[in-house]
Amino acid sequence: MTESSVSPHSAAADSGITFTHETLGQRAGFGHGRAAELLRAEVARLGAERVMLIASTRDRVNVDRLAAVVPVALRWTEVRQHVPVDNAERARAAATAAGVDVLVAVGGGSAVGLAKAVALTSGLPIVAVPTTYAGSEATDVWGLTDADGKRTGSDRAVLPVAVVYDAELSLSMPVELAVTSGLNALAHCVDALWAPRADPINRAMALEGARALATALRGIVADPGDGAARERALYGCYLAAVAFASAGSGLHHKICHVLGGAFDLPHARTHAVVLPHVLAFNAPAVPDLAGRLATALGHPPVVPAAGPAAAIGALAELYRATGAPTALAESGFTATDVVAAVPQVLAVAPPSNPVPVTTANLTTLLTAARTGSNPAVPAEVEQAIREQTLTDRVVASFAGAADPRLRMLMQALTRHLHAFVREVRLGEGEWEAAIDFLTRAGHITDDRRQEFILLSDVLGASMQTITVSNPANGNATEATVFGPFFVAGSPEIPLGGDIARGAIGEPCWVEGVVTGVDGAPIPGARIEVWEADADGYYDVQYPGGALAGRGHLSTDSEGRYRFWGLTPTPYPVPHDGPVGELLAATDRSPVRAAHLHFMVTAPGFRTLVTHIFVADDPQLAIGDSVFGVKDSLIRSFDRHSAGTATPDGRDLGDRTWTRTRFDIVLAPENR
Repeated sequence: MTESSVSPHSAAADSGITFTHETLGQRAGFGHGRAAELLRAEVARLGAERVMLIASTRDRVNVDRLAAVVPVALRWTEVRQHVPVDNAERARAAATAAGVDVLVAVGGGSAVGLAKAVALTSGLPIVAVPTTYAGSEATDVWGLTDADGKRTGSDRAVLPVAVVYDAELSLSMPVELAVTSGLNALAHCVDALWAPRADPINRAMALEGARALATALRGIVADPGDGAARERALYGCYLAAVAFASAGSGLHHKICHVLGGAFDLPHARTHAVVLPHVLAFNAPAVPDLAGRLATALGHPPVVPAAGPAAAIGALAELYRATGAPTALAESGFTATDVVAAVPQVLAVAPPSNPVPVTTANLTTLLTAARTGSNPAVPAEVEQAIREQTLTDRVVASFAGAADPRLRMLMQALTRHLHAFVREVRLGEGEWEAAIDFLTRAGHITDDRRQEFILLSDVLGASMQTITVSNPANGNATEATVFGPFFVAGSPEIPLGGDIARGAIGEPCWVEGVVTGVDGAPIPGARIEVWEADADGYYDVQYPGGALAGRGHLSTDSEGRYRFWGLTPTPYPVPHDGPVGELLAATDRSPVRAAHLHFMVTAPGFRTLVTHIFVADDPQLAIGDSVFGVKDSLIRSFDRHSAGTATPDGRDLGDRTWTRTRFDIVLAPENR
């Protein structure tokens, strides 16, 4: 059992701030084709010598095979769903008369349920060998049915001491039964998310169980003989049952116990039909949990607000894929039965249910489940379902793309673009303004100006792409934006040479060493450098095509480099077009922080494109318009007065000059 001082479906509960979780003690053995071996071992471990084997006559071949490996004193085949009290009394009497010392239940929930009824009064241990996905074998919940309906309770005496799972035993289970039984198990998962004793641990098991079951059921429908899918279903049903046993019985199970006990509806099929309606009933009140369930069921992650629609839609898709039943009327449940069932369910509905249960909303729920109509949901959830359905259709339209990378890119783009539209509730006028913005960006773009790259820059998309494409590697120097002003074929300069070539600005001495992440110097590394002049212009912006403020050089035998350039100054990006309007409308500066460009290449190393920034530049506090600044790239540019000796003895006359050091560390190639 679980106790919590917070609401069982609140965000605080998920944080694990205050809760007590208790896991029921039980052995569970999994092994394909190993049921006889595992059963024999469990009975021997208990020291049992007189086994009561409880199993129907449905799968006699497998049952006979298991009976042959244990000392059977009594074989009981009178197994009925919902465990009628008279049936239980006869089995109890027979167990006493035979002097049995262990109960072995082989089959689904009915066989295990009968074993629990015997154990409840006798205290005999149970070894369960499930052949369906009912999950009763992993809980301490018992149920008995009489003329007044179904009574349930929990008692540690009825928890099987051991469970043997063998997918081979379930291969003969018809697909239709496998689907309804699997959905019964899935209902354990869903109920456990918001049951009275829900906590972060049983929720984690419930969600993993849901993931396994959703995958398994699709596999079984596609290939009934798929042993791996059958094994996955057993794994999922065990997790579902353990989560349910810990979290307690929620609204779904309270409804189904009433319907089964009072109206004799088939157990698994009833659970399968009711589940979508209870999910639609509760999901709007717990959007985060609903979103996590949707992901477990195979839906791509969504923002919390879209969680209910995604969960309802994901479950509906699973039902379509598996051909699951959708109407209680097919099992004989009538409109009159709805009226009779409502007060019985109201009497046992958990007060902690995310949505308060009333006569009106319960009647609506049961009526929809009876007729098989779409689950009743609030208008806002219906709207979200419509929006999510459109997103899913567009994503699916790219499924046939032959290029897997293109398929992934387009599907991810669609999901994120639709999520943006939905999150901000984009209006049609805003959509038209966005189209006009992009149109004008296209019109202003030419062979000398790329407004779309500028848009990418000011939105940080360029910088994020660079960050993703240049993963961290030890102490390797960080990369930053390339910029539009690089020119291939720059002039080579010697070590200590000058890249300014007459460009106006304060001289700056730049020096450093290029090494690998291991600290070893890299001789012969090629360093391209380029920068703007004191007025903020690059040479490509000069009339007449003069070459200035750029060049390339190579490191010496010890990886060292040095050159003269200009002290960097801030300058604005082009802001006379749509992107400039965007910056002005959002009160953002178009100015780039002062910087000097580097591109460093060397065989066996990743190409590095980066800048260095000036530590005392006021623009750093305002912000770089393209988000290129990184703390590790900020350097001190120490200013020296006119006449101060320069590092290489150069005579600068009456000009001041600055000096900075930038040691560069290259990451290995392809890393």
